Amino acid sequence: MAKLTSDALEVIRQYASLLETVEEGLDYVEASFSAPRGMHADVLLGDILLALGKIGETNVYLSRLFAEESDFVRHLERFADVLEAAEALDGKFADAAAKERIVCERLSPAFQAWKMAVASGLRRYIVQ
Repeated sequence: MAKLTSDALEVIRQYASLLETVEEGLDYVEASFSAPRGMHADVLLGDILLALGKIGETNVYLSRLFAEESDFVRHLERFADVLEAAEALDGKFADAAAKERIVCERLSPAFQAWKMAVASGLRRYIVQ
């Protein structure tokens, strides 16, 4: 287990919180396809995409911080799968059927699987 500064631990806590928020947001967006919530879900999806960018930036920091934990770093690198699914939304916001298919069949499952793997590696630092 890496020895971390209080600043690093705070980054990890905020990162874990962001992962939870993105997961909740994706759940909301998915639910909006069966019970339309208007433009709010589109705005939220846009915010989720911005958050994914911030997660990617933080992954670079975490990869350096946990450089000696190669399994965890490999999990972080799998975030590329999430970004690939998110990129499939490019130009598809106006196409409700395509957006629903991408979010429900690609983006959300990719994020869920990735988050589960990463969260297990972070848990020991968050529960201190």
